[in-house]
Amino acid sequence: MALSRGECCLRVIRESRGLSQEQLSALVKDKTGLAMSRVAISQFETSKRPMSPEQMRAVCIVLRCTEAELYQWLL
Repeated sequence: MALSRGECCLRVIRESRGLSQEQLSALVKDKTGLAMSRVAISQFETSKRPMSPEQMRAVCIVLRCTEAELYQWLL
């Protein structure tokens, strides 16, 4: 069985920073050069799609959080 990433906390962190999905998308592109659409962010937030390591790192840079904070681990 593969290791689960747990529940994604991206929406909570993004909203606590006062950002919309569109704003986060633009900031990720501007600060890291990685294209990330609003749709992709929505899919991450609803756990329909996992973030790649590169996407996770880019989000962390923009939101000033750690990778461990992006997911709530289910025990």
